Amino acid sequence: MVSNVVSVAKRYGKYGANFLLGTGSTTVGKSIAESIKARKTNNVSLLKSFGKGMTDGFTKSNAEMVQAGGFFKSMKKAFGQLPANMKAGWETGTGKNAVSKFFSSLGKSLKPLGKMMPFAMNALWMLQFVPDIVQRTKDEGIWGGIKETGKSLANMGVISLAAGIGASFGLGWGLILPLVAGTLTNAILGSSYRDKKAAAEAAKQEAQAANNPFIQTPQVGQRLDITSRV
Repeated sequence: MVSNVVSVAKRYGKYGANFLLGTGSTTVGKSIAESIKARKTNNVSLLKSFGKGMTDGFTKSNAEMVQAGGFFKSMKKAFGQLPANMKAGWETGTGKNAVSKFFSSLGKSLKPLGKMMPFAMNALWMLQFVPDIVQRTKDEGIWGGIKETGKSLANMGVISLAAGIGASFGLGWGLILPLVAGTLTNAILGSSYRDKKAAAEAAKQEAQAANNPFIQTPQVGQRLDITSRV
């Protein structure tokens, strides 16, 4: 029983990692966009075309991941081969003179890094949620940390999918859809824990200030008469 649960968790963990850190969200988003574009031809509604595109996209994404040997294995292999690929790229540089050859070699040596950029950018994006998860775990215990983790992953997943869909419709949609998705996700799931905590602390300080008889609100424009006597 326990081994089955662990096996399922590992399998879906790979799928989730490929979606959030790899190219899974891009593949799924592109599939959804293609299905939406073809909805009139296929005579289906927007909602059904979205669902079909998502199903087809996940199937294609998971097949690509399996073909690559699994997300974590493929990433390990890519990192391991990176120095050799960069060296090989440098050696294949060409040019009419030393300057042009240098820039050609530089470009070809950096090309393997470009393939790693989706993972690097997504990993850095995910790291920004870690302080919130750690702080909420300290304040509310393990269950609070789990809820913050789920909220962070959901936020990242929705925005990544929106970016994948929008990119297929052009640069403008590629910028607008993630912003709209992020706004809606925050409205539904709530803002980050640090923002909530900061807002609660500010409200607490305002309440304390309002109830403190020694803190007086200055009256703008009032003329002070220091010579008056009671």
